[in-house]
Amino acid sequence: MGAFDRRQTLMITAMVPAHMRVCIVLHADLFEPWPIVRPMHEVRILQRLGREVAVFCWIKDPASPLPSEEIRDGLEIHRAKVAPPRNPLVRLLRFPFLSFRFAKVIRRLRPDAILCHDLEMLWASVRAGKALRVPVLYHAHEDWPAMVSERSRMEAWAFAWLERRLLRSVDRVYAAGEERAERFRRMGKATTVVYGSKAVSEIPEVSPEQRDAIRARAGLAPSDLVVGIAGSLGRDEALPAVLDALAELPLRVKLFIVGGGGEKVSQARSLVARRGMENRVAFTGRLETEEYLRHTSALDVGLALYYPTTENQRTVVPLKLFDYMGLGIPALVSDFPEMRRIVDGCGCGLPVNPSDANAIRAALERLDANPTERRRMGQRARDCFVHTYSWERQEGAVRTSHPIFMAP
Repeated sequence: MGAFDRRQTLMITAMVPAHMRVCIVLHADLFEPWPIVRPMHEVRILQRLGREVAVFCWIKDPASPLPSEEIRDGLEIHRAKVAPPRNPLVRLLRFPFLSFRFAKVIRRLRPDAILCHDLEMLWASVRAGKALRVPVLYHAHEDWPAMVSERSRMEAWAFAWLERRLLRSVDRVYAAGEERAERFRRMGKATTVVYGSKAVSEIPEVSPEQRDAIRARAGLAPSDLVVGIAGSLGRDEALPAVLDALAELPLRVKLFIVGGGGEKVSQARSLVARRGMENRVAFTGRLETEEYLRHTSALDVGLALYYPTTENQRTVVPLKLFDYMGLGIPALVSDFPEMRRIVDGCGCGLPVNPSDANAIRAALERLDANPTERRRMGQRARDCFVHTYSWERQEGAVRTSHPIFMAP
C-alpha cells in the first residue's frame, strides 16, 4: 500500500493501515533542556505500535548547538532554528510566512498523520495536513490566546480568531483539564482530556532512611516541616507570597526548591538573598527526572501556587501536582477551578488564594498541627494518582481517541 493509499484509508474509513508514519510538531525541542512529557508519552505509544515517528521542532535560538537533523532514540528529529521578532506587530505580520515555511518542511516529511502541540504550530500543521490530505490532531497544552494576552492584546485577539478557524480542519483536540476541554466542546470539537502525568512505574520507592538522608544533605532536619516547590519555576509561581508566609512561620518550617532551570533558580536565589532567608530555603538546582522525583519525596507538603495573571493560569494543571500525588505528598494549590476540582475530589490537599500570604501561612499551620491529617491526605493523593491520574490511566484515553493510536 502506497503512502497516498494509507492516508486515504485513514481519512475515509478510519481503518488503521499496517504501516504508518506520524509527524509530531512542537514549538520547542522535544529533548532539551528536558524531555517534554506529553509528546514523549505519544512517542512511546506510537513506537510500540510500530509507527515511524518524525518530530519537527521550532528552535527559537538560531545559535542553538542542537543539530538541524538527527536520529535520537529511534526518532527522526528535524529542527528549524528561527528567532521570532521581538516587536509584537512585526511578530504578528511575520507569523504567516513562518507558518508557510514550517508547513513546507512538514510536507516533505510525508507523514500519514500530524500531531500538533500548541496553537503556535497549528497553522503550519493544518496547511501541511490539507496539502497531504492527512488528519491533524491538536494538543492544546495552553490557552494560547489568554497566555499571549499579557504581552499583546492584539496578538491575543489574532490567535483567538486563528484558533477558531483552524479548528475546522482538526480531527481531534486534546486538553489538559475539563475546563479547557469544555471550551473546545462548545466549539463543536471532539476533545479528550489528557494530563501529562508520569506512570506509576516511574515513581521511585524511597525509604524513610533515604528520605532523611536527602533532607540532611540539604540541611533539613527530620523535625522540620519541609514545604517545597518541585519542577520548573514558572514566571507566575507565587514564590514572593510563599516567602512572605514562611517569614511568619516557625523557623523549623523550611522551603525546599527541587529542580528548575538555571536562570529561574538564579532569580529565586537572588530573591531569597534579598529577603535574608538563606537559612530557611534550600535548592537542588537542575536534576534528571529520577533524582528530581527522589528529592521531591523529601517534602512534607508540595506547593503548586501560581498568581492568576491570565485565564491560562486559572485553568492550568501543573505537572508537579501529579508528581506530588504519585509520591504521596499533600499539596497546597492555587484556588483555581481545575486544581481545586482535583484536590477536593481526591481529598489530597488544600486550595488557597495564591496572592494571600496569610492564607498560605494559615494552611501550612493547619497541616503542621495535624500530622495525621497530612498523612491521610498523602495516602489519598497516592491512591487517586494510581487509580485516576497516572499515565497508565491516561494512556487508555489516548489509545481509544483516534485510529493512529490503535493497533492495525
